[in-house]
Amino acid sequence: MMAIAVDLAVKNLKTIFRDKVYLFFLLGMPIMMMLLVGLAFRGDTTTYSVGYVNNDDGPFSQQFITLLDNTTILKMINFSDIDSLENAFRQGNIVAGLIIDEGYSPATANETVTLFVDESSVSAFIAIKSTVTAVSSALADSPPPKEYWKPPDEPISVEFNALNFMVVGTLTYAVSVIIFSATASIAKERDKGLFSRLRTTPMSTMNFLAGSLMSQVVISLLQTISVFAVSYLVGFRPIGATSTDMTVNILAAFVVAMVLSVACVGVGLVIAAFAKNEDQAVGVSWFVIIPMMFLSGTWWESQDPMMKTISWAFPTTYANKAIRAILARGAPLLSMSNYLVGLAVYAVIAFIVGVAIFRKKTM
Repeated sequence: MMAIAVDLAVKNLKTIFRDKVYLFFLLGMPIMMMLLVGLAFRGDTTTYSVGYVNNDDGPFSQQFITLLDNTTILKMINFSDIDSLENAFRQGNIVAGLIIDEGYSPATANETVTLFVDESSVSAFIAIKSTVTAVSSALADSPPPKEYWKPPDEPISVEFNALNFMVVGTLTYAVSVIIFSATASIAKERDKGLFSRLRTTPMSTMNFLAGSLMSQVVISLLQTISVFAVSYLVGFRPIGATSTDMTVNILAAFVVAMVLSVACVGVGLVIAAFAKNEDQAVGVSWFVIIPMMFLSGTWWESQDPMMKTISWAFPTTYANKAIRAILARGAPLLSMSNYLVGLAVYAVIAFIVGVAIFRKKTM
């Protein structure tokens, strides 16, 4: 019995080692994941952009801002009014805001300074609040009061938490898996000789691909609904001053998710066109999905500047930034027009290129 088992093991190993592509994915996947972790989190100290409005303009407030700007982790950005500061925060251009009232002094900072931080980014929240508190304490030459910062009633009047950040990442991950689904489905039909048989019927390849797109978008819609339903059960609530605002923000997130699904189907078409068989198509699809998750801000933000630049090659980067601004910070859909346009262009190009390559490979 043992000899038979050994023979079968040897036979299986030979089969695996003969399939060079499969072996590459088998050994390359863990290597790639380790490289991605290293590249995403390498680099120097992370710098956070903090906006401020200085209504005091006295020597103490100027010194306060200067000391903050001289720290290694904060980049202070001046805003002329609170409205522009609020908009920049909601759109994700800054991760924190500081409002200094008239009459500021180090001794009364708890009464004259409003500090708000995007608490959905846990690392930013801890680093920024501790740094601002330490600098202000040094100015006052005394430890800060227990409740140091004036409550941020204005301009931000909503509660942030890490769940908001993670729900968005889970949503875009669920939609991104459409790459795997579309790739496997189309490659399987091709392996069965479907496209050869289509030439003898009135149905064209375009009809089949259009049908695949529609079915995958429907699946994405169901995935999105499921993610939101479960997230509500565990405590997630979208940002919004009223229930109407929350509903509008949910619908806006649905719009972005559906555009992302079209882009992912296009990527799946390209992969299916180049893969020799279904197994290769599945392997390549995960070779694309995993870097997307690591680098596009799905569950964390990359700390390396070069990796942040590379992340714009993935459609999930546009979707994460748009949906997170809408759901976690209450930004209106139209304020995300730059990300929406980028995602829509990506979707159109990916689908057109995917169709063109696939038709050329299968005709």
